[in-house]
Amino acid sequence: MPRSLIFFICLFAAAQPSLGQDRILLMNGHEFNCTVVSDTTTEIVYEVTKKNGKIKRYDVAKEDVFSYTPAGKNEIVLYAQDTIFGNYYTVDGMRIYMMGSNDARNNFKAHHITIMGYLLCGGIAFYGGDGYITTLGPPLLFTVGQLIGKIKIREKYMSDPRVKYNDFYADGFEPGARSTRIKKALIGGFSGAASGVLLYLLVH
Repeated sequence: MPRSLIFFICLFAAAQPSLGQDRILLMNGHEFNCTVVSDTTTEIVYEVTKKNGKIKRYDVAKEDVFSYTPAGKNEIVLYAQDTIFGNYYTVDGMRIYMMGSNDARNNFKAHHITIMGYLLCGGIAFYGGDGYITTLGPPLLFTVGQLIGKIKIREKYMSDPRVKYNDFYADGFEPGARSTRIKKALIGGFSGAASGVLLYLLVH
């Protein structure tokens, strides 16, 4: 049997588990395989097969769903531009917005914020002794500081470099990235402060 034929047979066999699956695309950009059980006027009920083989049933409000694609059929878009309900973007614009939101969630890690918070707050806690102000104040101030300034969207975060200067993409990217910065600031700041106090007690 030709090697090329063997390759395509193996490729087809590997793809079999995903065949017959519906796909749901949420408004936050998250997309997943499932089996749609029912589509009512207000919600979509679907089932997901877990790795252990168990089937879990969920429901999601239609207002949280951008679209869903039945197996072997065309995409059904539920989102519609309607400023009354806060849907200011066109369908195409919303796709770009969701791309930004998805990229922020998956690609923006903000490890540097954790490191900065740890070192800065740890140093202040150590040199300030074991006082409450020098332990709790710096992490809180460092976290609040993450609300200031503009998020820099670097090309390495983007799943498609063509949206580099797209305003819709930036609108979707910013909230998720900002939330990540705040979480990492809290983790780095308070873990650093705790380490600083512990080191102070050990030294003294």
